[in-house]
Amino acid sequence: MTGLIVLIVTGLAAIGWWRLLKGKELARHAAAASCRAHGLVLIDDTVMLDSVQLRKEDPARAWGLKYRFEFARNGVPRAGGIVLLAPGRRPIVIIETDNGPLIEQV
Repeated sequence: MTGLIVLIVTGLAAIGWWRLLKGKELARHAAAASCRAHGLVLIDDTVMLDSVQLRKEDPARAWGLKYRFEFARNGVPRAGGIVLLAPGRRPIVIIETDNGPLIEQV
């Protein structure tokens, strides 16, 4: 019985880890595409997991992932951006600019 519980817990942990890796790759692609579209350079071509968000008001989409990234314009580092991922929805990219946030679905 203990072996079965360990197997189930290990399996759930592996599935969670795999989903986080897939989410990170999707967020990186979304951030890179958005940066390219606006003439920006994604610094280090990477994103970082900021938080796992849980929402009680929408049980069908009860969780989401929030990733942060940094970008540069004309070689000068700027403020960062955010990529929001939720199951069944396209990624939302928010880029902080001098004129306010730029929000788009990729």
